[in-house]
Amino acid sequence: MIKGIVAAIFGALLVAAIIVGLIWLVASGVFLAIFGFIVGAVVIAAILMFFLIFLFAVIIFFAVFYYMAEKSPTVTPGEYKLSEEKGKNE
Repeated sequence: MIKGIVAAIFGALLVAAIIVGLIWLVASGVFLAIFGFIVGAVVIAAILMFFLIFLFAVIIFFAVFYYMAEKSPTVTPGEYKLSEEKGKNE
């Protein structure tokens, strides 16, 4: 029975120490500093990702028009026969 009472007192002291420690951290601003650092890091990461994705999109936008301009087919006038068709059954 004494072991149970001692364990209950020790558990109560441990819970009280944890609560006092958390209150001390909140009051001293440690949590605020940690959360501020995390929020600042997330904001900076979001800004960097936006610029990287925007830069990639601009490059792809101009690359599409460059590809379309370079790959335009050249059609020469003349008489074509069906036997000259390329691509199928070769």
